[in-house]
Amino acid sequence: MSDEPRSRYYSSQRLELHYAVWGDESRPPLLLIHGNRDHARTWDQVAVRLKEEYCVYAVDLRGHGDSAWAIGGQYSMPEWVLDVARLGAELNRSPLTVIGHSLGGAVALNYAGIFPQHVSQLVAIEGLG
Repeated sequence: MSDEPRSRYYSSQRLELHYAVWGDESRPPLLLIHGNRDHARTWDQVAVRLKEEYCVYAVDLRGHGDSAWAIGGQYSMPEWVLDVARLGAELNRSPLTVIGHSLGGAVALNYAGIFPQHVSQLVAIEGLG
């Protein structure tokens, strides 16, 4: 299987958001959430190393990477958490292992706190809050 991910889109709160997929979707799901002013492809080297064990999903948060910008500038924790929850529902692969870096760590922690039934393992790297 190629080291290049497959690009996919989903809708959340009337925005078209992007995520990348590496690996075989029959493997356990792993969701990667990037930090502020970053994007899903930041995780390329991590995803390539983990794709033999997991199906790796990396989201572009709203206003980042290939995801849409929010009209009116709604960029706050509740919106990001809802966007991740919508992606989780789209994937329908619960529970997820979730890894987040910086802002993504804070989003991951909030997501796990609000939706604990959808998270099996959580790693927050330099997570805010």
